[in-house]
Amino acid sequence: MTKNSKKSNNFSRKIRFPKPDEQWAVVQEMSGGSRFRALCADGHSRMIRIGGKLKKRMWVRERDLIIIKPWVIQSDSKGDLVYRYMPTERNRVLKKIPEELNIW
Repeated sequence: MTKNSKKSNNFSRKIRFPKPDEQWAVVQEMSGGSRFRALCADGHSRMIRIGGKLKKRMWVRERDLIIIKPWVIQSDSKGDLVYRYMPTERNRVLKKIPEELNIW
């Protein structure tokens, strides 16, 4: 090893999976104003919003794999964004997601 070379930090983050009240979803279209439509694992298409704390921190694009939490009221049509997978994380969880959401 030379003076200027560095060791590579090969570490992997723990992958987050949906909790019992959460589910997988894929972003279909952006609506603006931190809202978008997503196809969920249960077959419903929901209007998803990005909450206040995540609004400036989490950027979402079409075809992103996300975890959502449906609302208690209007649970068939609305929900909140909980987590967005990076492309490398998405490749590691492709075997676990439902077949109808696997568009990659």
